[in-house]
Amino acid sequence: MNENLLEVSNLTKCFDEAPVVSDVSFSVKSSETLGIVGESGSGKTTLVRCILRAIDPDSGTILYNSQNGWREMQVLTNVDLIPLRREIQMVFQDPFSSLNPRMTISEILEEPLIIHGVGDKSSRRKLVLDMLAKVQLSKDTLTRFPHAFSGGQRQRIGIARALMLRPKLVVCDESVSALDVSVQAQVINLLEDLQEELGLTYIFVAHDLSVIRHICDRVLVMRHGRVVEHGLVENVFSDPKEDYTKLLLSAIPSPDPDIRLRPEDRKRLVL
Repeated sequence: MNENLLEVSNLTKCFDEAPVVSDVSFSVKSSETLGIVGESGSGKTTLVRCILRAIDPDSGTILYNSQNGWREMQVLTNVDLIPLRREIQMVFQDPFSSLNPRMTISEILEEPLIIHGVGDKSSRRKLVLDMLAKVQLSKDTLTRFPHAFSGGQRQRIGIARALMLRPKLVVCDESVSALDVSVQAQVINLLEDLQEELGLTYIFVAHDLSVIRHICDRVLVMRHGRVVEHGLVENVFSDPKEDYTKLLLSAIPSPDPDIRLRPEDRKRLVL
């Protein structure tokens, strides 16, 4: 059984004294994919930003099993966090605004290597080419700028940048929600292939329950900053215990356009 890579206990974050994340606890095992799902405003993004220390939590514990042993993320200084940035990376929702439009793809992918002092120019070039191949982009990509690519290609570039430092944990925050359905499937398949090849662990934030069901091993269902249900994906989807989870699942449309929502489902959706 894989050991835990991340352990979060009683995490709380408030803005203007209003709790956005409230007493959240969970763990993530190495090489698994944990999904976090909930409606807009449920606290999903705030939760993962606290874990990444993009924002500071008000209370609680974030334990990360780094290459040098367990670290308490919430008490580390910015300087202490620098080596851990190599191990924890993020793929953002918008594949356009997350890439610097004034940098070539080569510069974008090499930047994290330069910041962390990895190799010389020649070795960094090889690492960039290797990663481009892993995300199925050609060599001529390097000299072009982000505006020259489609949304799916830009997201592949964003994934490549996140993986340049060979992290252990990757947080995907709505990373396929801005893409067309067919492109979503391609990117999700790519993420799964990379996970298997590189031994990655994912935290996958999404509002699309069909995506969560496909890619995740376990799922947290959040509402009003709290975890209302947590379990294996198949258990939660096939036998949800909480009314809120049942409501979310009832909102999934059938792929058959001739199948309508049941009247009771339509009533529940407007509550």
